[in-house]
Amino acid sequence: MSFPPGKLRSGNDYTAHGAIILDDFDMLQHLQTAQSRNSDVDKANDDEPVIPFTPPPQRDFDVHHQRSQPAHLSRFEPPRRSSRLAAPQDSRVTRAARRASEQAVLGTRLKSVVRKHVTNAAPVHITTTPDDYPVTSTGWGGIREKPVQPRTYSLEELQQEFGMKIVDWDGRSSRPLVDRESRIIGVLGGRPNDAGYLDLTREAARQLEAQRENIKMHPGKAEGRRGTFTSASYGISFGGGQQIPGNLKQSPATTHVINMLFLMQCFIRIAGFGNGLFKAWNPEVHAFYEFTLDALTNQYNPNLRRNFQQKVSAFAAATLNFGPSTVTLPHIDCLNLAWGWCAITALGLFDPDLGGHLVLWDLKLIIRFPPGSTILIPSAILRHSNIGIQLGETRYSFTQFTAAGLFRWVDNGFKSDLTAVAETQADPEAQAARARARQTRWSDGIESFKRWKGPRAA
Repeated sequence: MSFPPGKLRSGNDYTAHGAIILDDFDMLQHLQTAQSRNSDVDKANDDEPVIPFTPPPQRDFDVHHQRSQPAHLSRFEPPRRSSRLAAPQDSRVTRAARRASEQAVLGTRLKSVVRKHVTNAAPVHITTTPDDYPVTSTGWGGIREKPVQPRTYSLEELQQEFGMKIVDWDGRSSRPLVDRESRIIGVLGGRPNDAGYLDLTREAARQLEAQRENIKMHPGKAEGRRGTFTSASYGISFGGGQQIPGNLKQSPATTHVINMLFLMQCFIRIAGFGNGLFKAWNPEVHAFYEFTLDALTNQYNPNLRRNFQQKVSAFAAATLNFGPSTVTLPHIDCLNLAWGWCAITALGLFDPDLGGHLVLWDLKLIIRFPPGSTILIPSAILRHSNIGIQLGETRYSFTQFTAAGLFRWVDNGFKSDLTAVAETQADPEAQAARARARQTRWSDGIESFKRWKGPRAA
């Protein structure tokens, strides 16, 4: 490619060296690369449906404050769009207009890819009701009870000794978990009908494998109650000794790795798809997550850093499990919101017929869980674990969640329970209101779940 010398107003050449010739410079390739990078977040947003929901409770603070962005995004200036890249932008506008027209006719704001997942879903029916789940007296979190020996279990052992049933899920289509009262308490989400998405999940697995040696864990942390593997959590949290909400602390080396990974298209798409499933199958609770995270990052402390842009994910935190054999032991994530969901994406190279299954102990289900697929469950009330994988195989995972303490902090008006209770000592009406909320919080939360109205299935 040749760039002729520019001219000054005097008529002289801008450079004395004549034309600049770059034999190995491909301008078209560079423009296409820039276009691809700019569309990463748009692709993640395309995976996410936008549907009607019950408005979250109103608060006495300004909701028009500027949204915060992740730290690893705020360091970069947004690229200036060249006129040569106007066509892709126009294409996105055209697609959005066509989608809006279709949604108006159908009476729904679900995007077509998610409508197909929801409409064609075959439910997995379970026999539990909300009374069967252990929750705290405040209704915010789960309870660690009914202990199971913390070890791995085989498929045969779980079937024969514990009477569990295998759900032979294909990992692609969505299958809601429907309780005895037709309440959708979780969903086997699947993956997008996009040939390139599976390649992105494989790239995510390769990145986790490549970066594992760069993760600096505290001594003994690799052998936690969830299992023996390398992991790191990142994002906004509150609880476990924290005095106020803040960003989870990691070593500088680990922080650098996670910031780098969360800028990659593969993790942006996975996070966006999990968020989209959440919004499609549990819209009111998803709205509660969005409201709470916005309140924390916009009103309470704009210095709190999101993992992803606001339109990509409503989850406050995430855990990267670097393997090489991410097989969790039976556990409950009791510090998460009792009626909230977490999004789990399995990654790696393993045979899903032989291992890697998700075991839901309280539901007596063993769910085939192929790499590249996503499942959402209320992890604070359902004890869960994995089946071991075969020798020489690898398994990683990416999980998004929000701690119950964050919802509690916002509900108290950005205060701890201790402070909020102390402030109501001289106000009997406020004390009575808090007592009523404690009594109904769990039932109100679980009643916000969608009800299944489709056909029955095994």
